[in-house]
Amino acid sequence: MAAKFSSDQKRTIATLSTAIAIRMLGIFLVLPIFTLYGEQFTSSKPLIGLAFGSYGLTNALLQIPFGRLSDRFGRKPLLLIGLTLHSFGSILAAIPPNIFALIAARLIQGAGAISSVAFALVADSVDERNRATAMAFLGIPIGLSFVGGILAGPAIASISGYASLFWLSGLLSVVASIYLALAVREPERERLQAETCVHRPSVASVLKIGDVVRLDVCGFLMSYFMSSFFFHFPLLARQYLPLRSYYLLLGPMLLAAAVVMFAASGAADLGWAKSTGVTAFVLLSISAWLLFRGADVGLQAHPLLALTIAGMLFFSGFSSLEPILPSLITKASPKTVYGTALGTYNSLQFLGSFAGGAAAGILGALGNQFVMAGLLVAATAGVVLMAQVKAP
Repeated sequence: MAAKFSSDQKRTIATLSTAIAIRMLGIFLVLPIFTLYGEQFTSSKPLIGLAFGSYGLTNALLQIPFGRLSDRFGRKPLLLIGLTLHSFGSILAAIPPNIFALIAARLIQGAGAISSVAFALVADSVDERNRATAMAFLGIPIGLSFVGGILAGPAIASISGYASLFWLSGLLSVVASIYLALAVREPERERLQAETCVHRPSVASVLKIGDVVRLDVCGFLMSYFMSSFFFHFPLLARQYLPLRSYYLLLGPMLLAAAVVMFAASGAADLGWAKSTGVTAFVLLSISAWLLFRGADVGLQAHPLLALTIAGMLFFSGFSSLEPILPSLITKASPKTVYGTALGTYNSLQFLGSFAGGAAAGILGALGNQFVMAGLLVAATAGVVLMAQVKAP
């Protein structure tokens, strides 16, 4: 049965999706040019990689504190604080005197760790049976922001310089915070707050829930895969297409992601979340193999086709997991600690992003076969863990 939302729920989902998408657009704008920007300050690839990954590091460290504070003080105040920190870090990243200042700016950017709070607000607002579909509605604008940022970033940078993208990122976070403050209405939580004051489970007690731990690790593996994939995908694609022509690759991928995300979310709402998650990790493993070994299936004469198919499979798997995993987290955890449980999930997710980027640089120096092996191990571990999840 199709998900049904009240007018208030629709408004909350729509306004929150818009605010987060505006903020994420600023993040995605810098992805295709960040390495080039870092080269203006140093020739050290490890330092550039640290600057790239440090955003995910502080995001990982602060997801639990932000989620836990939102359980106590409400979601909206923490969302506004996070957006402010991201905006401040973006401005600093536009004017760094050296690579170490850029690293510090990225750490401040990542301190705006609002992902767990945003998902918790959706969980507060939507019935459990429709939660995966609601998460998909939250994820689609983020996916559009990703594609828009990847396409627009290089074009803007070619006109006004790399630093302009960080200025724009900071401005977009300010716009998102204003929109959030005016348009998003948080559900009444007085009763819930009274209950949690009587008994507030600790982070340690949340991590004793087997499914939460398994899903947290799945989030780590998904993000590890994502960072490693996107580290190498542009390096392979630029051999055949300029950045401004990436839409030829990303268009089919986005279409596949949109269709598969809603199909996977519907399947999850019908009780097939675990099998859908297993299938998603299988798709990721195939995409990794095809990305680096497309010639093995007769695609050496059609490298763009191999990249397109690999990308479509990756986006299909990734976009399936994005709404399913946080939805399962909320089903596996007590209602009074959605924020804390989602905080642990997002911490591992961003830590995986940091680890994936770092590993991609190290393994890539050894050869693409090592990168592929790392991706296959991550996807296989995801299959095993998802198969053990007990939540429906």
